[in-house]
Amino acid sequence: MSHSRKGALVAASLLTLLVLNGCATFKGSAASRPVVANADAGASQFPDKASATLKEGTFANIENLRKMIPGLTKAQVYDLVGAPHFSEGVFNVRQWDYIFNFRTGKGNDYLVCQYQIKYGENMRTVTGAWDKRECADMVFPRPVVAPAPAPSPAPVVAPVAPPPPAPRRVTLAADALFDFGKSDIDSISSAGRRRLDELSRDIRAVDVERVHVIGHADRIGDAVINDTLSRERAATVVSYLVRAGVPGNVVTSEGRGSRDPVVQCTDSNRTALIACLAPNRRVELDIRGKAEARR
Repeated sequence: MSHSRKGALVAASLLTLLVLNGCATFKGSAASRPVVANADAGASQFPDKASATLKEGTFANIENLRKMIPGLTKAQVYDLVGAPHFSEGVFNVRQWDYIFNFRTGKGNDYLVCQYQIKYGENMRTVTGAWDKRECADMVFPRPVVAPAPAPSPAPVVAPVAPPPPAPRRVTLAADALFDFGKSDIDSISSAGRRRLDELSRDIRAVDVERVHVIGHADRIGDAVINDTLSRERAATVVSYLVRAGVPGNVVTSEGRGSRDPVVQCTDSNRTALIACLAPNRRVELDIRGKAEARR
């Protein structure tokens, strides 16, 4: 038999196979497993591309390759991806091999891949394999995992200014500060000087907003004289504090005479009355700070 007659018989046999099995495109269900899952070349033996009857291969129809699922007949495979590119025969052949080219999108570059289909005993597709992972990815791209979002920067916490020191009122016994009936700075007693020095240090330890000095007197004697004495003693305390380093621009004073007593006494004995009214003879300091203590 001549070679031309033998080739004609093979072609007729392939045509008969296609007619018997039908040429409709197979439409796999969503649950069907694509026959492109295996991209491990080690699981399949791919023939040498030099032995292919179509060495240059064909450009792949990706949509049709995505329809390749288990259970297809050879006719259905032929309809989707064409005849195999190697001389592997027609009858009882359980492996078809292809060479497919994929455009990379970079000019005229393309990726050359080998694709292998294997059939089971019933001559329906069982598995499909690509010789390279990137070939399988051309058909079924792997999902791109978005990079984890950068951690949000830690909130910038503005430093909280410390609250100003609570207002402070210091009461000093006038009798302990001054000699009896006196109001000038030279008449301040040694005990009074020590107490005023301590207060000056405390006041300088804060950013002073205000120091207000108030002089008071008892009700014994002339009210006008008592007013004058209370003002003068308050002014003397201011002078002492300023000399000790307290900022003069924040220190003020006033005298209230006997108008703000803290005790009421009814003693008829003058000596007892003077002793009883001692708390009313006083000098008060209202101290307000506006920042934390100096270091």
